[in-house]
Parts: sequence; structure tokens; C-alpha cells
Amino acid sequence: MNLALYTAMVKAQARSWASYGLGMVLYLWLFIGIYPSFARSQALNHLLKSMPPGLMRVLGYTVGVTHLSNFLGGEFYSLLYLVIMAIYVIFGATKLVAHLVDNGSMAYLLATPVSRTQIAITQGLVLLSGVWLIALCSTVGGLLGAHWFVQHAGIETRFFVQMNLVGALMFSVVAGYAFALSCMARDERSSLALSALLTILFYAVHTIGELTASWAWLNHLSLFTAFNPQNLMQGHGHFVVDVAGLAAAAVLLFGIAVLGFARRQLAL
Repeated sequence: MNLALYTAMVKAQARSWASYGLGMVLYLWLFIGIYPSFARSQALNHLLKSMPPGLMRVLGYTVGVTHLSNFLGGEFYSLLYLVIMAIYVIFGATKLVAHLVDNGSMAYLLATPVSRTQIAITQGLVLLSGVWLIALCSTVGGLLGAHWFVQHAGIETRFFVQMNLVGALMFSVVAGYAFALSCMARDERSSLALSALLTILFYAVHTIGELTASWAWLNHLSLFTAFNPQNLMQGHGHFVVDVAGLAAAAVLLFGIAVLGFARRQLAL
């Protein structure tokens, strides 16, 4: 890693990180704020009971809504959280390499004494720093919001932190393949399109696998299967296995990205 380049890129990314982090917290607080009205009416639970089990799983509900953690797992972390993180990761990965190659800025970086390997490692660390900063905002914001806005929220701090950790690691994997594509795709448009297509494909496969038992085997092919917010916030699932597997996959993908960029022929 090159510290000077990392510092410069962090300064350039700071406004984007602040926007995503603040947006994540504000949306989270919005959902926390409306939870008491749902808890009093029980209308959501009645609606969920009338749905087929497969549709409930697709919507992120493995159990009903008895605590704030159930509500956030189904309403926020099963969709909006995924959308915010995916947008940051896909666009962030593309801008950090493919965009610089396309607009010619990469030529200035390569003209410095910094090696290609150092550039790729530094840019990858900048991307991961953003992922983990936004995930930290989600974790701290969720815990503070539950404490401030809801009495007897029923959120177990340890499990809430574990759930956010799995989410951050899952998007570290998404960042890994998006960054690899950014390092090796022929242009910015291809990098962006392929990263988005692969992410949507993973989510679609997971959705189909959850809808019906006959297609449940598809869940083994989707990255999103590792992230089940309601289960994780109940302390269920395979936390240690998921963390180890996701961390290993992220390291492998970033390694491939660095190696691919170091060996790539660039027409600058």
C-alpha cells in the first residue's frame, strides 16, 4: 500500500462516504421511528400470517414481528440496506480503477514511482474502507436509534453487531469481484454493467431459491444466502462459518484483482 495515495483517495472519497453513511443512518432511524405504530396495531403480523412461507422468506421474514430486531431484519436489512451498499460498492469500485483508466488519470499515477501492485492494493483498501465505514454507521446508528426512540426494543447488541459484521463481509466479497472487474474490464461501462449484472443475478437466484422448496438448492449458488438478517439477530445460523467463508472469498477476489491489474496491458 502507498500511504500518500491512500490519504489522497480518502480525502477524495470522504464526501461520498459521509453521504452514504448519513443516508444509511437516517433511513434506519426512519424505520425505527415507525416501528412502535406497527407494534401496537399488529397489522403487519396479521398480513405476514396470510402470506405463503416462500414469499415471507423472500421479504426477509423468517419469523413474525415481535421485537424491533424482527422488524428491522425484514423491512430494512432485507432490501434497502442491500440496495444502498450495492450502489456504493459497484459505483465505488468502478470509479477507483476503470474510471481512472478511461479518463486518463491512471497514466499520472503510473508515471509516479508507485508500482501497479501498490496502486491496486491501495485502491482496494480505499474501497473496503468505505464498505466498513458505512457498515459501522449502520451498526452504531441502529443501536443508538433503538436506545433513543424505542422502549424495550428487544435488540440483542451482540447479535445485532454480528449481523452487521456478516453484512459488511458479504459486501466485501461484492466489492472484491466488482474491483476485479474494474481492474480487468476493457472499459468503465463494461466494468459497471458486469458488476451490476452479477450482483442482480446473485440476488435473483437467492430469491428464486427462497420461493419454493423445489428450487432451494439455488441458495447454495448465491452469495446473499449468507446474509439472513432476522436469523442472525435471533442468534441463529452459522455465524463463524459464514464469517470465515466470506473473509476468505474477499481476500481471494482482491488478490485476483491486484494480480490482474499488475499484468494488464493498458493503452494510456
